Amino acid sequence: MKKCIRTIGITFNLKRKKLSDDHQEEYDEIETIEALKAEIESYGFKVILLEQRETFLKNLLKSKPDFVLNIAEGRSNTRARESEIPSILESLNIPYSGSDPISLGITLDKYITNIILNAKGVPVPFMFMVKNSEEMFSLKEIFKNIDYFIVKPRWEGSSKGIFLNSIVGNLKQLEERIRFITSRYSQPALVEEFLPGDEFTVGVCGNGERIRILGMMKISPRIHLSKFFIYSLEVKREWQKNVRYESEDKIPFEIRKNLEKYALEAFRILELRDIARIDMRLDRNGLPKIIDINPLPGLSPLYSDLPILYKLNGGSYSGLIKLILEEAFLRYGFKIKLIKRR
Repeated sequence: MKKCIRTIGITFNLKRKKLSDDHQEEYDEIETIEALKAEIESYGFKVILLEQRETFLKNLLKSKPDFVLNIAEGRSNTRARESEIPSILESLNIPYSGSDPISLGITLDKYITNIILNAKGVPVPFMFMVKNSEEMFSLKEIFKNIDYFIVKPRWEGSSKGIFLNSIVGNLKQLEERIRFITSRYSQPALVEEFLPGDEFTVGVCGNGERIRILGMMKISPRIHLSKFFIYSLEVKREWQKNVRYESEDKIPFEIRKNLEKYALEAFRILELRDIARIDMRLDRNGLPKIIDINPLPGLSPLYSDLPILYKLNGGSYSGLIKLILEEAFLRYGFKIKLIKRR
């Protein structure tokens, strides 16, 4: 493997046009790609843009980058789509940032992630998987001990499939949402215990003994669009109007300790690398439980949660991108000191 890095590729999926649905919700705006390109070029590297399209492999083989910053979400509708680009890069022995194909595949599948974390003693919500509405008969007693559930797709990110009406309190609502998820997203629906407490997200970075917390923030409503606040697609799309982000110094100490503990445990258990964002909510007793793992966190300097979180806690966008590169370089044994050249 090369020890000298002159060219860095950015692998990504681009939002090609504005859509009313959420088909491209995980993909990146061109402004995000340009911001990343500018940051990497400021250290003197040549940057090659490698959008995952039909010509991707041809362009990759032609350009032969020494290293890749991977933020590609994948093009298919399978639970392995985030593993597509890292698998290609590994087959060509090209070093890249972020988690490997196995960890990416596991964490995109919310059901498998829930099972693994629960088995390891990390708090997660109670969850069922429903492949089709015919399996509803097994859920007739579901509301006996839990008042509300949230219904979501099994393998989606960026709040795809999570809307203000995703919270259900009776069997009729439950069946409607299951039918919606299975038909629209062509995958099983997850019926997850709804956690009524505050929502938080935690940034984690590093590898091995260097794994550490980047920061955390509380996500609260500015205005109430429904009975319960959820960080839904409608809310995220107008986040400046709908959401208030609060830095970690506004979070009570005991809650902060638990958020840190469970985020670090999840990062290690799932063998994530370099960077991740862990989402949690408080249950009715005030205990944080993990609701989502994001090993490919958004990196928009304007609206992505991780850059917002990092800035809220004293960092900068430039500092965050530098940190991600440094962690990945160190993991591969590259002795590169990143110094701004402009």
